[in-house]
Amino acid sequence: MNRFSVVLRSLRMWLLSFPVVRLALPLHLHLLFGGLGVLFLEKFLIEILPYSVYDTLNFLFYTIPLSVIAYYGFFAGVWLTLVSERIDRLPYGLWGYAFVILFPFQHLTLHAIVGAVIYGLLGLGMHRYVKFASAERKTGKI
Repeated sequence: MNRFSVVLRSLRMWLLSFPVVRLALPLHLHLLFGGLGVLFLEKFLIEILPYSVYDTLNFLFYTIPLSVIAYYGFFAGVWLTLVSERIDRLPYGLWGYAFVILFPFQHLTLHAIVGAVIYGLLGLGMHRYVKFASAERKTGKI
């Protein structure tokens, strides 16, 4: 865990050297959970709305590429949250993305299951790191 702390500190210094990152850093949770929410909303609306509105959904999420914007916004939020002070929120975002991958829990493929497992394990690893870092901070070692 100490090695990851060193890597994270170096990554933070490198990413914060870019002005765009410093400008977007206050929006990291909005990007993380906003992108996640739009991705979930797309899948949820496809499930509950009748077939007659698919043209509207296609226009919203693919012609106006809300789906792509949300996807890249989520991953930008992951990187920005990784270098922010609110790193403790990152595991919930990763677990949420694992849920979105599997939703609506029908026609599960190996690709979806493996992707969800990977993001679930990444979330678990980040959760363990956050607990380790907070314990180290309390003892004064970091």
